[in-house]
Amino acid sequence: MDTAIKQQKKRSRVLAGFYIRMVCFFLIAVLVLGYALYVLTPKNDYGICSMVNYYFQPRDTVDVLVLGTSTAYSGVNTNVLWRKYGIAAYDLCGAEMPYWAIYYYLREALKTQHPKVILLDAKPSIYALPYSRKSRVILSTYGIKSPVNRFGSIIASTHPSNTLSFLVGYPHIHNNYANITAEDFFIPANNGNRGANWKGYIEMDATDTFFAPVLEWNDTQKPLQDKQKYYLEMIYQTAMEHGIQLVLVGFPNPDYAYDHPYYNTTSALAAEYGFSYWNFNQPEELTGLDYERHFADWQHLNIEGSLLFTKQLGAKIKEEFQMPDRRGLSAWNSWEACANEWFAFYQHREKERDE
Repeated sequence: MDTAIKQQKKRSRVLAGFYIRMVCFFLIAVLVLGYALYVLTPKNDYGICSMVNYYFQPRDTVDVLVLGTSTAYSGVNTNVLWRKYGIAAYDLCGAEMPYWAIYYYLREALKTQHPKVILLDAKPSIYALPYSRKSRVILSTYGIKSPVNRFGSIIASTHPSNTLSFLVGYPHIHNNYANITAEDFFIPANNGNRGANWKGYIEMDATDTFFAPVLEWNDTQKPLQDKQKYYLEMIYQTAMEHGIQLVLVGFPNPDYAYDHPYYNTTSALAAEYGFSYWNFNQPEELTGLDYERHFADWQHLNIEGSLLFTKQLGAKIKEEFQMPDRRGLSAWNSWEACANEWFAFYQHREKERDE
């Protein structure tokens, strides 16, 4: 009898050891695979790296979270918000990000930060397709660390026939072998030599000449694509659940005549849900902005434009919300470092900096 018990205990120990080794092997395999995918993933600052770099921000230091498209990350100059107002802002944005991708960015963002205000780009309201372009799927999903949010965003972003290939990253990022450099192995990623202090703002250092949009300022509306509307509602609900003030923002845009009826729709939804809408395309909101000098192209502010616009945006944030001035506090040293680095590099913009 004792011999049988001993043999049973021995078998149990062997079996337990086997399961432990299997679990350890699985965890190591997941870590190795995850790191391999990280190395292979393109390190674009206009999508992937804004999310990757977000994880390196000190916990609970972001007071204003900017979510949206390239019109947002080229328009909201986080360095100006810090230097002039002491506002700790982060541009968590990507090129052509629809509201479903923004929703999953927000879910991921709230794991480490609890912002007081979210500035939500109105631009995705014009997107008519129910899925993202393939190149944009990579930009808006592959920087997300959490498998749940990453897979959720991929599933929302892709047609069912393409979903599996994006979930495993094949062939999309596996085609990137020839482009890998030593810097792809670094953590945090080399995001255009910006470093971990970077707060997501991407400057457009160019100038193109436009005229102010000519349109009839009416209440004509064009319907949002159903999926965009659904995820806009989800973003609102998430913000409310976390006690965050949500502001829908129409960023300055020379192509606004096309956007106007869609923005009317989103503004009506904002009024229905009870959150604010700031449209900086309205003439009374664009003090000093010159369409012949302050845009890089048909929808993005250039550096001078972002300097001018962000000063007005910061003043409005301070006016509407009880926003603390974080300057001089050690937990926010990275914002000071980021602003110092940026203004030192763009010192030829000195005149626009502190006017």
